[in-house]
Amino acid sequence: MVEDNIWAASLEVYIRNWKWVVGYVFLAGGLALLNRFIHINSGASIFVGVMVSSFLAIPAHIAVLTQLDPDQVSDWLKERPKAFFTFVKRCLLLGFLGAIGPLAFGIVMVIGGIRPSVAMLAALLVWVLSGIAAFAKWGTMLPAVIADDDQTLAVAGQRGSKVFGYAFPRLLISFGLLTVLFVAILMLLASLLGIDPKDSSPASFILPVIGAMIGAYQIVMTSVVLSRSYLRAQPAARRMADKSLLSFRT
Repeated sequence: MVEDNIWAASLEVYIRNWKWVVGYVFLAGGLALLNRFIHINSGASIFVGVMVSSFLAIPAHIAVLTQLDPDQVSDWLKERPKAFFTFVKRCLLLGFLGAIGPLAFGIVMVIGGIRPSVAMLAALLVWVLSGIAAFAKWGTMLPAVIADDDQTLAVAGQRGSKVFGYAFPRLLISFGLLTVLFVAILMLLASLLGIDPKDSSPASFILPVIGAMIGAYQIVMTSVVLSRSYLRAQPAARRMADKSLLSFRT
């Protein structure tokens, strides 16, 4: 795997796990289309979205932490039936930790007399940075699920303190830059092709699929960053992952 270029390394994992990427695009694109016709409760939408993202994130973490072939990931999950939902719960916890700061910030601004639209925009910016900081600080609990290592907040925080300087700027790319590119590309395509995202014409179905493909790369890059951070913070984790791999094969 390319060690110095996070873009190339993420693309390598993206291509290596192409079957999982296609599965994610199918699920995420289908969910986006379903949301057009059926109003899904926001809480349920978030939970389902995290589950669909985990469907791709787990193989991406496995690609960095082990030498398992992508075709063996299904068998890996069958051997560890609780791993998937443990991973999902940790993702939701990280999302909650990232949302506490901006929520409090927005409430303070509104109470302080700031216009709601301005407060919402400022809270959105704080939310992005807070989410990145939360994943940089505690995000190693996700690869720890794959390595069957300690996944508590305390231990994840200790690991995060060692690699925060490595993780934060790279997560700024996957969370921040790729999100901006994601929105810009979809807006550009909608403009060039004359597609109304709210329309139900066949052409409008292209946007959710393209969006899911970009989102898949975003998930893969985030997973690569977090797994590399985990290995940097705890070099012995490589031996632990290898041991887990050997036990799986035997």
